[in-house]
Amino acid sequence: MSKRIIFCCFLFITLVGRAQVTISLQLPPAGMIQKEQLWDLVLVNNSAAAQEVTVLLTLQDAVSGQSVLSAGSRSFTLAKGMKVITARDIQPIQYNSTLPGFAGNYLPLGSYIACYTVSRVAGERLEPLADQCVRMNISPLSPPLLNTPADRSVVPSVYPQLSWIPPAPLDMFDDMSYDLSIAEVQEGQTPAEAILYNTPVYTRGYLRAPYENYPSTYSALVPGKTYAWQVTARNGVSYAAATEAWTFSIGKDSAKQQANTGAYILLRTSTDNGSGLSEVAGQTVSIKYYSFDKTHEASIRFFSMDQKMIMEKKQTITYGENYLDISLKDNFNHGQVYRVEITDQKNNKHTAVFRVK
Repeated sequence: MSKRIIFCCFLFITLVGRAQVTISLQLPPAGMIQKEQLWDLVLVNNSAAAQEVTVLLTLQDAVSGQSVLSAGSRSFTLAKGMKVITARDIQPIQYNSTLPGFAGNYLPLGSYIACYTVSRVAGERLEPLADQCVRMNISPLSPPLLNTPADRSVVPSVYPQLSWIPPAPLDMFDDMSYDLSIAEVQEGQTPAEAILYNTPVYTRGYLRAPYENYPSTYSALVPGKTYAWQVTARNGVSYAAATEAWTFSIGKDSAKQQANTGAYILLRTSTDNGSGLSEVAGQTVSIKYYSFDKTHEASIRFFSMDQKMIMEKKQTITYGENYLDISLKDNFNHGQVYRVEITDQKNNKHTAVFRVK
């Protein structure tokens, strides 16, 4: 790799031999970029003598043209010929940005134009010797991916739960949300055509969790029909990427099976919209909980509305959908409202509120 850089630099020197200093940028073409990588440069001093120089950087949003980051290196000696530099060679580097997304080590998602200026230090003045600009795109290593139901699978519920895998690495995002769309597939259509042209049977935006339960307040999906679904991941206004469009069909005996699972109360996180108050008849509460963790033992806690814990039960939780039937003790009173809670292994609380009939 170093031999290739040297060869390119000597070729560059022959083409622009009259310039005092030339700049060759070694930025990654795409993907995650650390601030330190912005300083992987090759400088060529074509003059006869060494020069005391500094490097200034301005980073602009490629769409809006807004300056999002500026930085400057310490002064250093640039000898005659070629010099390969990194951030360690020109530290300390001073960064200046008022945007919170640029405070960390990694640059936020987006498309940027990085402009470099090499200036000679002449007392208190800076005399520009060379400048160069390059456009760079910062995108996730992995786009969002659909997870369940599997493509072309048969779903045993007319109110299915859909889940997807966020783009990775998730640490790159600070305002992640998802748009979900489900449409019926007509004869002769591809899944993408169904999403594009057909009226959605269900659409939802600004979802914070990577899953959604088709709500029982909507018309049940029709057994025997095929549906296409797609998710678009967004990080504020700077990033949007859609998954492939997959299909699933509803099993013809799903209406019978739904009678067994329709009374289950769905647990949601605090970032989801609440599912409202559910009614529980008898001494058993049935809850539905989707886990993204591997199989583990969790505590299911029940609280009164004054935050007093009424009951705690240990339960084995598996990855995916968990249908749990829990017997209530005698200290659950008819007509009273209670809250059930499960905490996942990332310390997120999943809750639902119910009233005992």
